[in-house]
Amino acid sequence: MKLTRKQLYDVIKIIVTAILSVAATLLSYSCTVSLSVSKNNSNSTQKTEQTTTSSVDSTHINVTPKF
Repeated sequence: MKLTRKQLYDVIKIIVTAILSVAATLLSYSCTVSLSVSKNNSNSTQKTEQTTTSSVDSTHINVTPKF
């Protein structure tokens, strides 16, 4: 099946339109997410807290050697 010049042009036009549509959709989605995160983080502070808890049970010490 041989494509004519017009059919080939139409196929290329459809492929380019599909690629541009996907790119525009992804760009608008990423911008929307970025603005949403920016809006939710305005005038907010982030605190980091690190706590350490350790305990040692030294009430029973076994001193009998095992051979």
